[in-house]
Amino acid sequence: MIRRRRPIREIAFSFDSFLDVVTNVVGIIIRLILVVWVGARSYSEVQVRLQEATPRPRPPRTLAVEPDRDEPLQEEITRHRMELARAQAALLDQLRQLDGLEQRYRAEEGAFLALNARWQELEAEETEIERVAAEKGRAARMSQMSLAELEARQRKLTDEIRRLQQLPPLKKTLRYRTPISRPVQSEEVFFECHEGRVTFIPIAALLDEIRRTLEEKAKLLRTNWEVTDLTAPVGAFRLRYSLERQRDALDAVFGTGPPDPNANFSYGLSRWEVVPITPIRGETLAEALAPQSQFRRIAEAIDPRQTVITIWVYPESFELFRQLRDFLYEREITVAGRPLPPGIPIACSRRGSRSLGQ
Repeated sequence: MIRRRRPIREIAFSFDSFLDVVTNVVGIIIRLILVVWVGARSYSEVQVRLQEATPRPRPPRTLAVEPDRDEPLQEEITRHRMELARAQAALLDQLRQLDGLEQRYRAEEGAFLALNARWQELEAEETEIERVAAEKGRAARMSQMSLAELEARQRKLTDEIRRLQQLPPLKKTLRYRTPISRPVQSEEVFFECHEGRVTFIPIAALLDEIRRTLEEKAKLLRTNWEVTDLTAPVGAFRLRYSLERQRDALDAVFGTGPPDPNANFSYGLSRWEVVPITPIRGETLAEALAPQSQFRRIAEAIDPRQTVITIWVYPESFELFRQLRDFLYEREITVAGRPLPPGIPIACSRRGSRSLGQ
Protein backbone atom coordinates (compact mmCIF):
# COMPACT_ATOMS: atom_id res chain seq x y z
CA MET A 1 0.00 0.00 0.00
CA ILE A 2 1.40 3.47 -0.99
CA ARG A 3 1.49 5.73 2.01
CA ARG A 4 -0.19 9.12 1.50
CA ARG A 5 2.16 12.01 2.28
CA ARG A 6 0.76 14.89 4.30
CA PRO A 7 1.61 18.47 3.27
CA ILE A 8 4.14 20.18 5.51
CA ARG A 9 2.45 22.91 7.47
CA GLU A 10 4.22 26.24 8.06
CA ILE A 11 5.06 27.17 11.60
CA ALA A 12 2.84 30.00 12.83
CA PHE A 13 5.61 31.58 14.89
CA SER A 14 8.78 32.86 13.13
CA PHE A 15 12.11 33.06 14.93
CA ASP A 16 13.37 35.76 12.49
CA SER A 17 10.95 38.39 13.85
CA PHE A 18 11.92 37.49 17.40
CA LEU A 19 15.63 37.85 16.61
CA ASP A 20 14.96 41.26 14.97
CA VAL A 21 13.20 42.46 18.12
CA VAL A 22 16.00 41.23 20.36
CA THR A 23 18.61 42.88 18.11
CA ASN A 24 16.77 46.23 18.20
CA VAL A 25 16.41 46.08 21.98
CA VAL A 26 20.12 45.27 22.44
CA GLY A 27 21.06 48.13 20.10
CA ILE A 28 18.89 50.58 22.10
CA ILE A 29 20.45 49.42 25.35
CA ILE A 30 23.95 49.94 23.94
CA ARG A 31 23.03 53.43 22.75
CA LEU A 32 21.61 54.34 26.15
CA ILE A 33 24.76 53.07 27.85
CA LEU A 34 26.90 55.20 25.54
CA VAL A 35 24.71 58.24 26.19
CA VAL A 36 24.92 57.77 29.95
CA TRP A 37 28.69 57.22 29.78
CA VAL A 38 29.23 60.35 27.65
CA GLY A 39 26.96 62.37 29.94
CA ALA A 40 28.72 61.22 33.06
CA ARG A 41 32.13 61.99 31.57
CA SER A 42 31.00 65.47 30.52
CA TYR A 43 29.57 66.07 33.96
CA SER A 44 32.87 65.05 35.58
CA GLU A 45 34.86 67.39 33.33
CA VAL A 46 32.47 70.23 34.14
CA GLN A 47 32.84 69.61 37.86
CA VAL A 48 36.63 69.68 37.54
CA ARG A 49 36.54 72.95 35.59
CA LEU A 50 34.20 74.48 38.14
CA GLN A 51 36.48 73.51 40.96
CA GLU A 52 39.50 74.97 39.12
CA ALA A 53 37.62 78.14 38.26
CA THR A 54 36.19 78.65 41.70
CA PRO A 55 38.31 81.25 43.54
CA ARG A 56 39.63 80.66 47.01
CA PRO A 57 37.37 81.84 49.72
CA ARG A 58 38.08 85.29 50.90
CA PRO A 59 37.17 86.78 54.17
CA PRO A 60 33.71 88.21 54.00
CA ARG A 61 33.34 91.82 53.49
CA THR A 62 30.99 93.73 55.56
CA LEU A 63 30.58 96.59 53.27
CA ALA A 64 29.51 94.97 49.98
CA VAL A 65 28.01 91.60 48.94
CA GLU A 66 28.56 90.19 45.42
CA PRO A 67 25.45 88.95 43.68
CA ASP A 68 25.10 85.13 42.86
CA ARG A 69 26.12 84.06 39.35
CA ASP A 70 24.51 81.26 37.33
CA GLU A 71 26.70 78.27 36.69
CA PRO A 72 27.82 78.28 33.02
CA LEU A 73 26.97 74.57 32.20
CA GLN A 74 23.80 74.23 34.27
CA GLU A 75 21.54 74.21 31.24
CA GLU A 76 23.63 71.59 29.45
CA ILE A 77 23.66 69.35 32.54
CA THR A 78 19.90 69.70 32.91
CA ARG A 79 19.41 68.83 29.24
CA HIS A 80 21.62 65.76 29.58
CA ARG A 81 19.74 64.71 32.68
CA MET A 82 16.44 64.99 30.87
CA GLU A 83 17.78 62.98 27.96
CA LEU A 84 19.06 60.35 30.40
CA ALA A 85 15.66 60.19 32.09
CA ARG A 86 13.93 59.79 28.73
CA ALA A 87 16.44 57.09 27.75
CA GLN A 88 15.84 55.25 31.05
CA ALA A 89 12.07 55.44 30.51
CA ALA A 90 12.47 54.15 26.94
CA LEU A 91 14.76 51.36 28.22
CA LEU A 92 12.20 50.33 30.84
CA ASP A 93 9.50 50.35 28.19
CA GLN A 94 11.66 48.20 25.91
CA LEU A 95 12.39 45.80 28.78
CA ARG A 96 8.66 45.47 29.50
CA GLN A 97 8.06 44.79 25.83
CA LEU A 98 10.91 42.23 25.89
CA ASP A 99 9.31 40.45 28.86
CA GLY A 100 6.02 40.36 27.02
CA LEU A 101 7.70 38.99 23.90
CA GLU A 102 9.48 36.34 25.97
CA GLN A 103 6.19 35.26 27.55
CA ARG A 104 4.52 35.18 24.16
CA TYR A 105 7.46 33.17 22.77
CA ARG A 106 7.21 30.64 25.59
CA ALA A 107 3.46 30.35 25.04
CA GLU A 108 3.93 29.91 21.28
CA GLU A 109 6.71 27.40 21.88
CA GLY A 110 4.50 25.36 24.26
CA ALA A 111 1.66 25.41 21.74
CA PHE A 112 4.05 24.35 19.00
CA LEU A 113 5.39 21.44 21.10
CA ALA A 114 1.83 20.36 21.94
CA LEU A 115 0.86 20.46 18.27
CA ASN A 116 4.00 18.51 17.33
CA ALA A 117 3.24 15.83 19.94
CA ARG A 118 -0.35 15.62 18.74
CA TRP A 119 0.88 15.31 15.15
CA GLN A 120 3.18 12.44 16.12
CA GLU A 121 0.30 10.71 17.91
CA LEU A 122 -1.88 11.07 14.82
CA GLU A 123 0.95 9.68 12.67
CA ALA A 124 1.28 6.66 15.00
CA GLU A 125 -2.49 6.11 14.94
CA GLU A 126 -2.51 6.32 11.17
CA THR A 127 0.34 3.78 10.94
CA GLU A 128 -1.46 1.40 13.32
CA ILE A 129 -4.72 1.74 11.38
CA GLU A 130 -2.92 0.99 8.12
CA ARG A 131 -1.23 -2.05 9.69
CA VAL A 132 -4.51 -3.42 11.07
CA ALA A 133 -6.21 -2.85 7.73
CA ALA A 134 -3.39 -4.67 5.94
CA GLU A 135 -3.60 -7.61 8.35
CA LYS A 136 -7.36 -7.81 7.97
CA GLY A 137 -7.00 -7.74 4.20
CA ARG A 138 -4.37 -10.47 4.32
CA ALA A 139 -6.53 -12.55 6.66
CA ALA A 140 -9.50 -12.11 4.36
CA ARG A 141 -7.44 -13.25 1.37
CA MET A 142 -6.12 -16.24 3.35
CA SER A 143 -9.65 -17.18 4.44
CA GLN A 144 -10.81 -17.02 0.85
CA MET A 145 -7.89 -19.21 -0.23
CA SER A 146 -8.50 -21.64 2.65
CA LEU A 147 -12.17 -21.85 1.77
CA ALA A 148 -11.29 -22.59 -1.84
CA GLU A 149 -8.76 -25.22 -0.77
CA LEU A 150 -11.29 -26.84 1.56
CA GLU A 151 -13.88 -26.97 -1.20
CA ALA A 152 -11.34 -28.53 -3.58
CA ARG A 153 -10.30 -31.07 -0.95
CA GLN A 154 -13.94 -31.90 -0.21
CA ARG A 155 -14.61 -32.52 -3.91
CA LYS A 156 -11.50 -34.70 -4.11
CA LEU A 157 -12.49 -36.76 -1.05
CA THR A 158 -16.02 -37.14 -2.38
CA ASP A 159 -14.67 -38.47 -5.68
CA GLU A 160 -12.38 -40.90 -3.86
CA ILE A 161 -15.24 -42.16 -1.68
CA ARG A 162 -17.38 -42.63 -4.77
CA ARG A 163 -14.62 -44.61 -6.47
CA LEU A 164 -14.10 -46.75 -3.36
CA GLN A 165 -17.80 -47.47 -3.16
CA GLN A 166 -17.71 -48.75 -6.70
CA LEU A 167 -14.87 -51.21 -5.95
CA PRO A 168 -15.74 -54.80 -4.99
CA PRO A 169 -15.43 -55.56 -1.27
CA LEU A 170 -12.07 -56.89 -0.14
CA LYS A 171 -11.99 -60.31 1.43
CA LYS A 172 -9.29 -61.41 3.83
CA THR A 173 -8.86 -65.07 4.44
CA LEU A 174 -7.98 -65.88 8.03
CA ARG A 175 -6.46 -69.25 8.66
CA TYR A 176 -6.47 -70.51 12.22
CA ARG A 177 -5.05 -73.74 13.46
CA THR A 178 -7.33 -76.36 14.84
CA PRO A 179 -7.98 -75.98 18.57
CA ILE A 180 -6.32 -79.34 19.19
CA SER A 181 -3.04 -78.98 21.11
CA ARG A 182 -0.30 -81.47 21.69
CA PRO A 183 2.63 -81.44 24.10
CA VAL A 184 5.78 -79.85 22.78
CA GLN A 185 8.59 -82.37 22.22
CA SER A 186 10.98 -80.14 20.23
CA GLU A 187 13.18 -77.18 21.03
CA GLU A 188 11.43 -74.18 22.56
CA VAL A 189 12.08 -70.46 22.18
CA PHE A 190 10.56 -68.36 24.98
CA PHE A 191 8.93 -64.91 24.80
CA GLU A 192 7.18 -62.86 27.46
CA CYS A 193 4.08 -60.69 26.80
CA HIS A 194 3.89 -58.19 29.67
CA GLU A 195 2.44 -54.65 29.85
CA GLY A 196 1.79 -54.61 26.09
CA ARG A 197 5.39 -55.54 25.18
CA VAL A 198 6.98 -58.74 23.93
CA THR A 199 10.45 -59.67 25.22
CA PHE A 200 12.75 -62.50 24.22
CA ILE A 201 13.85 -64.74 27.14
CA PRO A 202 17.34 -66.18 26.40
CA ILE A 203 16.80 -69.47 28.28
CA ALA A 204 19.57 -71.26 26.39
CA ALA A 205 22.19 -68.64 27.32
CA LEU A 206 21.03 -68.62 30.94
CA LEU A 207 21.21 -72.43 31.16
CA ASP A 208 24.73 -72.31 29.72
CA GLU A 209 25.62 -69.91 32.54
CA ILE A 210 24.33 -72.49 35.04
CA ARG A 211 26.36 -75.30 33.41
CA ARG A 212 29.57 -73.29 33.79
CA THR A 213 29.12 -73.25 37.58
CA LEU A 214 28.05 -76.86 38.10
CA GLU A 215 31.43 -78.03 39.42
CA GLU A 216 31.49 -75.36 42.12
CA LYS A 217 27.91 -76.14 43.11
CA ALA A 218 28.70 -79.91 43.22
CA LYS A 219 31.17 -79.25 46.04
CA LEU A 220 28.42 -77.57 48.02
CA LEU A 221 26.03 -80.47 47.33
CA ARG A 222 28.33 -82.89 49.22
CA THR A 223 27.02 -81.40 52.45
CA ASN A 224 23.66 -80.00 51.24
CA TRP A 225 20.66 -81.55 49.57
CA GLU A 226 19.89 -78.37 47.56
CA VAL A 227 21.77 -75.24 46.44
CA THR A 228 20.06 -72.05 45.15
CA ASP A 229 21.78 -69.21 43.28
CA LEU A 230 21.31 -66.41 40.68
CA THR A 231 22.93 -66.27 37.26
CA ALA A 232 24.54 -63.24 35.72
CA PRO A 233 22.12 -61.08 33.66
CA VAL A 234 21.64 -62.00 30.02
CA GLY A 235 19.50 -59.57 28.05
CA ALA A 236 16.62 -58.32 30.19
CA PHE A 237 16.53 -61.33 32.56
CA ARG A 238 18.48 -63.53 34.92
CA LEU A 239 17.64 -66.95 36.41
CA ARG A 240 17.14 -67.97 40.01
CA TYR A 241 17.78 -71.71 39.97
CA SER A 242 18.09 -74.66 42.34
CA LEU A 243 20.40 -77.66 42.02
CA GLU A 244 19.19 -80.70 43.95
CA ARG A 245 21.13 -83.77 45.04
CA GLN A 246 19.39 -87.00 44.13
CA ARG A 247 18.23 -89.09 47.10
CA ASP A 248 18.23 -92.88 47.13
CA ALA A 249 15.28 -94.89 48.41
CA LEU A 250 16.47 -94.98 52.03
CA ASP A 251 17.25 -91.28 52.09
CA ALA A 252 13.88 -90.50 50.58
CA VAL A 253 12.11 -92.47 53.33
CA PHE A 254 14.32 -92.07 56.41
CA GLY A 255 16.81 -89.37 55.51
CA THR A 256 16.11 -86.20 57.52
CA GLY A 257 19.65 -85.10 58.28
CA PRO A 258 22.48 -83.82 56.07
CA PRO A 259 23.73 -86.08 53.28
CA ASP A 260 26.80 -88.31 53.58
CA PRO A 261 29.74 -86.29 52.17
CA ASN A 262 31.73 -89.42 51.32
CA ALA A 263 28.99 -91.16 49.34
CA ASN A 264 28.72 -90.94 45.61
CA PHE A 265 25.73 -88.95 44.36
CA SER A 266 24.13 -87.50 41.28
CA TYR A 267 22.48 -84.09 41.01
CA GLY A 268 20.63 -81.94 38.53
CA LEU A 269 18.63 -78.77 37.94
CA SER A 270 15.39 -79.11 39.86
CA ARG A 271 13.73 -75.78 38.98
CA TRP A 272 14.41 -72.27 37.69
CA GLU A 273 12.62 -68.92 37.81
CA VAL A 274 12.97 -65.96 35.44
CA VAL A 275 13.86 -62.71 37.24
CA PRO A 276 13.35 -59.47 35.21
CA ILE A 277 16.02 -56.79 35.51
CA THR A 278 13.99 -53.76 34.40
CA PRO A 279 10.24 -53.10 34.69
CA ILE A 280 9.94 -51.69 31.14
CA ARG A 281 11.42 -54.05 28.57
CA GLY A 282 10.85 -55.54 25.14
CA GLU A 283 9.07 -54.19 22.05
CA THR A 284 5.57 -52.95 21.37
CA LEU A 285 3.41 -54.60 18.71
CA ALA A 286 4.41 -52.06 16.03
CA GLU A 287 8.09 -52.38 16.94
CA ALA A 288 7.95 -56.19 17.06
CA LEU A 289 6.32 -56.49 13.61
CA ALA A 290 8.63 -53.93 12.02
CA PRO A 291 11.47 -55.19 9.81
CA GLN A 292 14.77 -55.89 11.62
CA SER A 293 13.08 -56.09 15.01
CA GLN A 294 14.34 -58.65 17.52
CA PHE A 295 11.06 -60.60 17.43
CA ARG A 296 11.06 -60.88 13.63
CA ARG A 297 14.75 -61.76 13.42
CA ILE A 298 14.26 -64.66 15.83
CA ALA A 299 10.98 -65.80 14.24
CA GLU A 300 12.46 -65.76 10.73
CA ALA A 301 15.66 -67.53 11.79
CA ILE A 302 14.12 -70.62 13.42
CA ASP A 303 13.13 -73.82 11.64
CA PRO A 304 9.35 -74.34 12.05
CA ARG A 305 9.80 -78.13 11.84
CA GLN A 306 12.22 -78.28 14.78
CA THR A 307 11.41 -75.30 17.02
CA VAL A 308 8.30 -74.15 18.87
CA ILE A 309 7.76 -70.60 20.16
CA THR A 310 6.36 -70.51 23.70
CA ILE A 311 4.83 -67.21 24.76
CA TRP A 312 4.19 -66.53 28.45
CA VAL A 313 1.19 -64.18 28.58
CA TYR A 314 -0.10 -61.96 31.35
CA PRO A 315 -3.80 -60.94 31.34
CA GLU A 316 -3.28 -57.35 30.10
CA SER A 317 -1.37 -58.55 27.00
CA PHE A 318 -3.77 -61.13 25.48
CA GLU A 319 -4.50 -58.88 22.47
CA LEU A 320 -0.76 -58.56 21.82
CA PHE A 321 -0.47 -62.35 22.05
CA ARG A 322 -3.22 -62.84 19.45
CA GLN A 323 -1.54 -60.48 16.98
CA LEU A 324 1.84 -62.19 17.41
CA ARG A 325 0.25 -65.64 17.18
CA ASP A 326 -1.44 -64.75 13.85
CA PHE A 327 1.87 -63.42 12.55
CA LEU A 328 3.62 -66.69 13.47
CA TYR A 329 0.78 -68.83 12.05
CA GLU A 330 1.29 -67.19 8.66
CA ARG A 331 4.87 -68.52 8.75
CA GLU A 332 3.79 -72.04 9.75
CA ILE A 333 5.38 -71.73 13.20
CA THR A 334 3.90 -73.70 16.09
CA VAL A 335 2.92 -71.45 18.99
CA ALA A 336 2.43 -72.51 22.61
CA GLY A 337 0.64 -70.03 24.86
CA ARG A 338 1.27 -70.11 28.61
CA PRO A 339 -1.09 -67.71 30.47
CA LEU A 340 0.04 -66.46 33.87
CA PRO A 341 -1.85 -64.67 36.67
CA PRO A 342 -0.64 -61.18 37.56
CA GLY A 343 2.48 -61.19 39.73
CA ILE A 344 3.36 -64.84 39.13
CA PRO A 345 6.90 -65.23 37.69
CA ILE A 346 7.86 -67.43 34.75
CA ALA A 347 9.20 -70.68 36.21
CA CYS A 348 9.89 -74.29 35.34
CA SER A 349 10.48 -77.44 37.45
CA ARG A 350 10.76 -81.20 37.11
CA ARG A 351 7.24 -81.57 38.40
CA GLY A 352 5.80 -78.94 36.07
CA SER A 353 3.71 -79.42 32.93
CA ARG A 354 4.83 -79.26 29.33
CA SER A 355 3.79 -76.54 26.91
CA LEU A 356 0.95 -77.35 24.51
CA GLY A 357 1.55 -76.19 20.96
CA GLN A 358 -0.86 -75.53 18.09
